[in-house]
Amino acid sequence: MQFAAHPGASYGWRARLGLLQPRNVSDTNPYEFYLMAPDGVQLVLTSLGLSGALSQEKYNEAVANIAGPIGLLEARGVDSIVQAGIPPIVTRGWGFEEEVLKRVGSVTSIPFATDIGSSLAGWQALDVEKVVMLSGFDDEMHGHITRYAGRGGLEVLEAASMRTDAREDLDTLPLEAVYRAARSLFLKHADDAEGIWITGAFMPSVAVIETLEQDLGVPVVTSAQAMMWQGLRLAGINHGVEGFGALFDM
Repeated sequence: MQFAAHPGASYGWRARLGLLQPRNVSDTNPYEFYLMAPDGVQLVLTSLGLSGALSQEKYNEAVANIAGPIGLLEARGVDSIVQAGIPPIVTRGWGFEEEVLKRVGSVTSIPFATDIGSSLAGWQALDVEKVVMLSGFDDEMHGHITRYAGRGGLEVLEAASMRTDAREDLDTLPLEAVYRAARSLFLKHADDAEGIWITGAFMPSVAVIETLEQDLGVPVVTSAQAMMWQGLRLAGINHGVEGFGALFDM
């Protein structure tokens, strides 16, 4: 991470991107944001307040109360807002994102996008229809994501998880493990898969995007990368981001 100094300018002199993270504690999200961020772009982070064992009831409550954290970000003068976390949207089924967008639009005029919406928009921009998906979720959540993505025109050929009985803390996964798992999953479907989708922004991913694309010859979209891409677009920043995938060429 290297940033140019601009005496007299604030860190977010070019754009301030608001991020609604699911939980109150964050490590991977801000770190990966600043790996990718163009000079003069700052992250403003707050939480949906999810804690403890997650459930549909907690997802519903967080979305119902989204105006609170949106207001906090609006008060900080952000230029766009992205909601991190695929589960709160996909577990409610296709069409729920539109309800969330309307709810947010009723309380702020700041451009807003969701994690799942950013990812699907990324695949559409890349003109990709068939992918394999690596995630930090369980099989039940894979079903929700796969069905939701299918309604959005994206076929998930196979979903695999980095979560195991021996490994629950995915925030500190070694990048080698993510790279090798994604590569192995793609090679099982190399005749049909057109790309690799890595979901779950809490799991390290963006530092292996370019290597996977170079080694396998297909685009890679991750939650963190797609949210940065969409957040920049919504903020009117058309700066190319190098080293983090073909998506930023779109």
